[in-house]
Order: sequence, then C-alpha cells, then structure tokens
Amino acid sequence: MERMYWTQPDVLEAEVEVTCVEPGKVAIDPILFHPDEGGQPADKGTIGEAVVRDVQVVGGRILHVLDRPLPDGRHLARVDRNHRLHTATHHTAQHILSGIASRQLGLQTVGVHIGLDACTVDFHEKIAWDVAERLELQALEVVMANLPVETSFDAQGAQARSRLGAIESEIIRIVKIDDCDVSACCGAHVRSTGAIGAIRVFDIENRRTGTRVSFLAGRKALEKSQVETATLRKLRGLAGCATTDLPTNLQKTIERSKELAKEVDRLWSLRLAELAGSAPRVVVGPGIVGVYTGELPAHLVAVLARMIAETTNGAGIVVSEKQIAIHGKTLNASDLFKKIHSHAGGKGGGSACAANGRLDQSLTTQDVIRILTTDSDTRSRAE
Repeated sequence: MERMYWTQPDVLEAEVEVTCVEPGKVAIDPILFHPDEGGQPADKGTIGEAVVRDVQVVGGRILHVLDRPLPDGRHLARVDRNHRLHTATHHTAQHILSGIASRQLGLQTVGVHIGLDACTVDFHEKIAWDVAERLELQALEVVMANLPVETSFDAQGAQARSRLGAIESEIIRIVKIDDCDVSACCGAHVRSTGAIGAIRVFDIENRRTGTRVSFLAGRKALEKSQVETATLRKLRGLAGCATTDLPTNLQKTIERSKELAKEVDRLWSLRLAELAGSAPRVVVGPGIVGVYTGELPAHLVAVLARMIAETTNGAGIVVSEKQIAIHGKTLNASDLFKKIHSHAGGKGGGSACAANGRLDQSLTTQDVIRILTTDSDTRSRAE
C-alpha cells in the first residue's frame, strides 16, 4: 500500500478503500495518515463519518482506530491540516538540529519526542547554553536557505542507519536535507526547510548521561516567544530598567531580600525570648505546659515551642494559624498532640520529644488550655 504521507505529503484528502480488520480498526489504501511511530504523533482527521482516534502500527500493518463502525468500501479520508503541519514542521526541525549537532559538534542523537506542546531531542553528551545558542543560530541559517527535503528508498544493503539504531527492514526510507542531514526516517516532513519559518531552543536540561534540548518551530515558536517577550516587558516595567539590566537588578533584589530576612530573624529571636517567658501556663499531670497562639513565621513555630518547653521544663505548645508544634521535656509531646488533634482535627504526629502538624481549625490559647484540662483534674493559671 502506498504511504502518501511519504510520497505525496501535501495530499491531505483522498478517496480510500477501507477494510475492517477488527471492530473499531480499519486499514485503508492508499495510506494518508501517519501512524504513531518514530517519535512523531499520529495524524488526526476523519474517514467518512468516522473520527480517527489513533493510527497504530500492528504486525507491520497500519491500522486506524475509529470512533464508530465503518463499512468496507470507498470513503473520503481527510487529514487534519493544522495537526499535520505541526508534527511535520517539528519533525523536520528536529532533523536539522540533529544533523547540525552531529556534523559540526559531534553530538549523537539518542532520543526524540515530537509533542503537541513541547518537543525534545536528547544528545549523548552534556552541553552548555552557548553551544545550544550556536546550534539554534545554525538551524536558522538552514531554514532561511529554504533547502529541499528529499526522500529516497534504498535496500538494507546500502547500510543506511537511523540515529537511534539499525533499520530492520528490507526497504528503508532516507530523508536528506542538502548537506545538513541525511537519516533513515519513517516520519512525515515538510517539502522544504523554509516552510518551518523558525526554530527556537527554549531550554536545555543536563541529565545523568547527556542533555535534553527543548525546542519549538513555526507558529508554536512564535507564540512561545511572544509569551516570553510579554513577561520580559512586565518585568522591565516592575524593575524600571532595560531587559539587559534585569539579571543585575534581580540579583541585587535577591541579596537585599536575604539581608532583610536575616534582620527579621534577628528581631524575631529577640521577640521569641519575650514570648516564651510570657506564654500562659497550665498544669497538666506532673508537668507544666506553656501555650502560645498567634501569627509567627512558619520556620519559627517549632523554635518557640522548644523555647517555651525550656522555660516550663514540661512542654511548650505553639499554634500559628493552623500550624502546630509541640516540644516535650518531662511531658510527652506526642500524647499532647493526640489530645489536641482529637478536638481540632488535622494531620501530623511525632515523638515524645517533638510533634507537629496542621489542624483543621484555628485555636486560641484558651481553646488549647480547655482541651488540655478536659476530663482531668488539672488546673490552669496565667503567669
């Protein structure tokens, strides 16, 4: 059967002969729809009145998964143009990136993903951003040259190989982009590199054994560039500076923020000693519990609980909004937490020395004291 996405990729509508292979799956001749293979998603579209949900390669045959039964015979098949344009554009863009990386940088492509919102190519070695930027610029030159994307078919004896391994087939398809790239490939492509419009590298991720490069092409590249430009425009307005000055200004802001955070912690350390000494006390069994409820920075809640416990030599309880921390000296922090949790709900836990969690409801100091003294012969007093 002729694969028209190979031989005539611009033909997206044609009458085809439909043969039902199994319920919900049909084969068509000629084949307009690219299947899900080679890192490229399957085409979308319709055959007759049926919507093509997926296109699969099963036992060497290309089968089309439909949303409804379709009788055998002649039907009009239509490939979704926008979807095909996206996948073909990005697949050809990936060939350009991989070809340049191989021929000029000695990088081997070990993985490819052509997604609807993100596309990636994996290289076998780690690279830095300056290399990725050079790769992007050279790819743009190939696009601007509007080079033809040519295909041919050779026997296995031609020793052609894909980048990801040997081709196990008697006949293989070769995709060639001038002297930029030549590779065995089963995917759909654009006719010439100029149809891509643009190729942008948006991120690189150094992994354990190499680098993953995230890229977009064509309209998707422009749309993402517009989003990032709008973000930069807003940042320039907030910072009151040019784009090139943003990193320096941001670094200064971060350093100032760290200095202020240190100063806030210093002031809180002075305040904590006062709060620990003035926290209301309640006698619980053989020990004394100090209780504080009020707003605190999250990282200081457990610190104050420990300081209160040091002053009471029994236990310290701190509730800030719904966050709770308990530190035990002579009293069991876990037991105290369980008692409060049974009344206020939430989740958390701990050990005899320390317990923490988050309650379902906020508690006042009097709420905590009332819970601790419920069903016991304890008494409370403010100090």
